[in-house]
Amino acid sequence: MASLCRNVEGCFEPRVAEAMAILLGLHFALESCLVPIVLEFDALRVVNLLKLKVVPDSKIGVVIHDISNIVDHSCSFSFNFVPRLANKVAHGLAKLTLAYRGEFV
Repeated sequence: MASLCRNVEGCFEPRVAEAMAILLGLHFALESCLVPIVLEFDALRVVNLLKLKVVPDSKIGVVIHDISNIVDHSCSFSFNFVPRLANKVAHGLAKLTLAYRGEFV
């Protein structure tokens, strides 16, 4: 089990930021040889796009496309929706990111 906390500079819509976090998490898990990969997050719309393999023609579509390419060409993946109240670890990492500059693994 592992977690990653990283700042990404820029101004993004919340769904795009969630999708980017998933993409960074996938890269981290693959580089760390952590398989199978189970991703849990509280962005239901993003989970649905990934599970249905829908790539919208928008900013989030670019990130969803990149995630789909990784998933299609790699090992076992699972995407799960977890309500925000049940995901205290992710909430703690998000708060840590606000106070930290750089990367925390």
